[in-house]
Amino acid sequence: MKKKLFLWLFLFIFLTTFYFDLSKTNVSEFFAIKNFEIKNTENTDIDLAYSKLEKFKNKNIFLINNNEIASSITDLDFVKDIGIKKIYPDKIEININEHKIVALISYKENKYMLSKEGHIIKNYDNKFNSLPLIYGKNTENYFPYFYKLLNDINFNLNKIKYLKYFESNRWDIFLKDGKLIKLSSDESEIKDSLADFIGVYSDKKFEQYKIFDFRVKNQLILK
Repeated sequence: MKKKLFLWLFLFIFLTTFYFDLSKTNVSEFFAIKNFEIKNTENTDIDLAYSKLEKFKNKNIFLINNNEIASSITDLDFVKDIGIKKIYPDKIEININEHKIVALISYKENKYMLSKEGHIIKNYDNKFNSLPLIYGKNTENYFPYFYKLLNDINFNLNKIKYLKYFESNRWDIFLKDGKLIKLSSDESEIKDSLADFIGVYSDKKFEQYKIFDFRVKNQLILK
């Protein structure tokens, strides 16, 4: 008895939820994909994304594989990961989670965009010109950790003009106002050094100094 009630309830919801075009006698035609909607994008090339999805138009929405749809646009710049939702009978909703671009890297006189996870996007966009520029070898491998550290201590990233990574595993930070922070290669000291710099940066007694050198343990050398 319960199974029959469930079946009738399912049929009632199904039949009252969807509008059936009785002129379409082929069920597969009714459930053919007609529309795609891409959401949450800021930098992704939407026109290119929609063009890549055209090949899925008119395919049966039940039979199409979500991974197949996702894989067709994951190679687009800025796309980090994708969520897909089927809206029956004929629509696919795609939510794109984009890479957050936080810096630029310089390599062989070219500029590339770098995400906070270290993902490189080579098709440079001038809209990111105000972001810090990073110099150094393989900086994409080392910057994510350093970026997280800067965020953890609330360092104002907007003040940074560029950064330089040295193979001795240390960083220099060049600020837009001309000041230079030289950090130690000892990771255990970097966080404290940056916190110390934040503490003295706004103090007028230190306005005259341009170089804040923390490379010697437990010392701040000013120049």
